[in-house]
Amino acid sequence: MTIEQSVHQLLAQKETVIRLFYDRFLAQYLEVREYFAAIDLDQQAITLTMALVMIENNFSHAFPATQHYLKVLGHRHHLLGIPADLYPKFCDCLLQTLETFHGSSWDAELSAQWRRALEQASRTMLEGYRKPYVY
Repeated sequence: MTIEQSVHQLLAQKETVIRLFYDRFLAQYLEVREYFAAIDLDQQAITLTMALVMIENNFSHAFPATQHYLKVLGHRHHLLGIPADLYPKFCDCLLQTLETFHGSSWDAELSAQWRRALEQASRTMLEGYRKPYVY
């Protein structure tokens, strides 16, 4: 399986696996709860699902539009006061959730693709972290 196929499976789910991610993330890292206190997690799950599509597209194609989107997203995280040191925790927890979701289809190559994609996206988001980017 490729990262692109993984994203297609995520999008095809009637029940969003990303909601499961947030349940895990908030339970595993208590310090992130304050950032989600007033957030509708069902809506946030949809937003993250779409961000994963952008992350995959950025990884697979490095489109200027996806890079810009990720910089805007990074700046938004800065404005919300989300510390950059939470990014690795987010990535690790997301990888754990994707592994659970994909089950026997998850292998070392898919894991490596997702890890590289998330690391690349994090670096791009951090480029926009303090610099204002607008839609």
